[in-house]
Amino acid sequence: MAEVTCPQCQTRQEVDPDADGYRCIVCAATWGFVRCTVCGERYHTRPGTRAWTCPNCGTPHGRNRRGISRVGVPLPLLLGAIIAIGAVVALALTLGGDDGAAPSHTPSPSSNVAPLRKVCRDLVDVQLLREDALGRAIDALTQDANALRSQGDRKNAAAVVDIVKAIRTYTEVAAGGGDTVAATNQLLDALAGVKC
Repeated sequence: MAEVTCPQCQTRQEVDPDADGYRCIVCAATWGFVRCTVCGERYHTRPGTRAWTCPNCGTPHGRNRRGISRVGVPLPLLLGAIIAIGAVVALALTLGGDDGAAPSHTPSPSSNVAPLRKVCRDLVDVQLLREDALGRAIDALTQDANALRSQGDRKNAAAVVDIVKAIRTYTEVAAGGGDTVAATNQLLDALAGVKC
């Protein structure tokens, strides 16, 4: 028999080493087990959990209907993709969005340049993947979408709204479980919809 500690009441108890789960003898909470396919560590989950992130190596996982774990996008790869997007945004802001030409000192005839540049600046908070930064990004990008809409740029406003929705989905999945791979892909797809 192997000893485990109930995550809810911290009671140590014995379970079969090959058990898929158990019911705590003190608090009666039901627990399942998952095993990371990257580092091999085994962790407690609630029964029916379909997606989780390994606390040891940071790899997001999903599970199929039979309970078999499948690897998602590794966290370092995800962070690298988001940092790369941030670098592209920063480069676009540095170059002034004029394909490398020196920034013009005359105002642009386009009325939506200022709100779109603000969107690009506000996207920097998204690459931090911290709850407070993502919350700031949601607030700022919502205002940016309203500014774009008021200037008649409905296409970019809709793209910014999609980013806000994707950030909300990502934070909900990160906080309470869910399909991290789908949430990450939704966020990356939404970020690709705005050309900075």
